[in-house]
Amino acid sequence: MGTAGAETLSRADVTWLHAEAPTNHFVVTSLAVLDGAPDVDRLKAVLRARIALHPRLRQVVAEPATPLTPPRWIAAPDFDLDAHIHRVSLRAGKSELAAFIGDLAGQPLDFGRPLWSLHAVDGLHGGGALVSRFHHSLGDGQAMVRMLLSLTDQTAEGWKRRPRGGRRAVAARRDGRSSVARLVDELPYAGRLARTAVAGMGTLARLTLLDPDRPTPLRGRLSLLKAVSWTEPIPLELVKRIAHGSGTTVNDVLVSAIAGGLGSYLRHAGTDTRGLRIRAMVPVNLRQADDVSMQGNRFSLVFLEMPVGVIDPWERLMRVKIEMDRIKASLEPGAGWLLVQGLGFLPTALEHTVSNFYAAKASLVLTNVIGPAHELFTAGRRIKEMTFWEPESGGLGVGVSIFSYAGRVTVGAVSDRHLVGDPERLTAEVARAIAGLAEQTC
Repeated sequence: MGTAGAETLSRADVTWLHAEAPTNHFVVTSLAVLDGAPDVDRLKAVLRARIALHPRLRQVVAEPATPLTPPRWIAAPDFDLDAHIHRVSLRAGKSELAAFIGDLAGQPLDFGRPLWSLHAVDGLHGGGALVSRFHHSLGDGQAMVRMLLSLTDQTAEGWKRRPRGGRRAVAARRDGRSSVARLVDELPYAGRLARTAVAGMGTLARLTLLDPDRPTPLRGRLSLLKAVSWTEPIPLELVKRIAHGSGTTVNDVLVSAIAGGLGSYLRHAGTDTRGLRIRAMVPVNLRQADDVSMQGNRFSLVFLEMPVGVIDPWERLMRVKIEMDRIKASLEPGAGWLLVQGLGFLPTALEHTVSNFYAAKASLVLTNVIGPAHELFTAGRRIKEMTFWEPESGGLGVGVSIFSYAGRVTVGAVSDRHLVGDPERLTAEVARAIAGLAEQTC
């Protein structure tokens, strides 16, 4: 197995590579609902034509010989696209599709192959779907959205086009620069990182001293089984009207609705939520506006307090806004980036111990990713709906994701079936919480 052209993983990528655990596979699972059964031959043709844009889709991880040396991406021996694309026929509806995705979410990827897979699903009452799984070490949410855009088209016939050489050439020039040239380019960033490190150490120390989150049915011993659910698409314009009418942001509104949904779910499970606040671990995008890379991880983690015990929709929204504004004005994103980078220097066993220590201070992972603003096509099929499910950090067993696509927003939930066996109830409560906010503000 050759190592020519091997690329070293960043410390953040190493963190998420080694976050893999039997009860939490660090894989991003996504769903694209199509207007018909996927044409697998067309799909393979698209991937063969454009996979060169994404070298890591043909690479595997080579672990280092010494603990101080980071792993490297190297070319996979005998790469075969057919090993990553699977045909599935369900002939069923949303509940059966959710059960299928939940089963997938509980399974690891094969680390002897490139860390991704794609399931082409036909049936679904005349429609179809694509269920993709990409290991988080390949890239963060924004990188994966850009990867998606390069594999989709604006029209049904766009799949026939060849990839533009310009993008590939730019990538080749960037990768081909000398180490001195890269160092010069990165000096301003290194200075900012050093200043952030100094200023963020106190904040990181404060976060380290946070008490563990309060016990609720959202936390507990994990199993090997997962369950998923997602809302029907919610008009983004409705969310914007709520935000405008309340002087908040779209993100504030959605996070508030999720807090309301979690509170309703917990009360239904018999939990007394009076005065209850729980924390979510929230990824924060740190990419520069001009960063168009389609691989790697550049995000921080912050702790967000969610007022799940507040029943009044308006009060809950205002409390979320105050908390979100506090985080934006704080050093917590920088401190979280220090933590993510630092975990990548630790041996795997110690990384798990430290990760679990910080994860105990939260009850769930909450992720918001902005997707394409217009409908797209893949291999000739229109993508009607999209959503995804983020992996959970440490010993957490619940994840909630927000994804916007073509003027609509979908909220997804993934859970350990030992803790939350009915995540569809949770997403239904989130949808009701948005309706409650709309009644008060629109």
